[in-house]
Amino acid sequence: MAVSKFMNYPTGDSEGGHPYRLRVGCTFYDVIYQQVLRTTSSVRIRNGKVVLKLSRFAYGAKRDEIVRKFLKWAEKRLSKASGNDFINPVYEDGGRIVTHNKIYDLDVGARQGGDKSKARLKNGTLIQIRIASGLSLSAAKKTVQNLSEKLIIKDQTSYLCEVLNELNQLYFQENFVNCRFKRTRSRFGSCSTKRNINISFRLLFAPREIFKYVCVHELAHLKKFNHSKEFWCLVELAMPDYKNCEKWLKNNGFLLG
Repeated sequence: MAVSKFMNYPTGDSEGGHPYRLRVGCTFYDVIYQQVLRTTSSVRIRNGKVVLKLSRFAYGAKRDEIVRKFLKWAEKRLSKASGNDFINPVYEDGGRIVTHNKIYDLDVGARQGGDKSKARLKNGTLIQIRIASGLSLSAAKKTVQNLSEKLIIKDQTSYLCEVLNELNQLYFQENFVNCRFKRTRSRFGSCSTKRNINISFRLLFAPREIFKYVCVHELAHLKKFNHSKEFWCLVELAMPDYKNCEKWLKNNGFLLG
């Protein structure tokens, strides 16, 4: 593990400052330190960055030990990931968002004389966003991502329906009421007792086979609303290599989106 002076971390959010970096193999990951009022500290990996939230009550040797432990955990987790399998979206002016069937380009600028940000999809692949005046840099970034995701979800819903219908006809022949992308981070898919299927928007950035596996998984729940042996047999009949997809999600899913 190679970390640049991680013992001299800042006391607040280092956004905009010089980030510390964690090297895993030949790849470097920014390490963001934040001080929080909680009694406990935490670590997460999101959008290719390691975010450490350090309790204000932890200091000195205790705080140093927490940092060491968290960075060791992050290194171990990232070493199992195969980031070359997907391209994460870039939510900024000139950025690109690569999905299975489209590449979206972002055109972001300031909105003149407006107090509300606006977004539209032009020519099917160009996302134009005009940011309301007075927003901070961090608020503007969140707005760009939020508006971009909403447009893409709306545009990609027909694609989701096509994939689910094709897989359903091939392997399950069941009826589902509705399907949609959701901006979930805690799970990749769900199937309700009302036979509605939700798929995580983040899977648009995963390899297509992984996306198809999650669709198969949720469609199988239309026949077996559990994770019994019979359920996994249904999944395996549709995707014999589903265990490889499960492994990919375990090792890489946390990096998506």
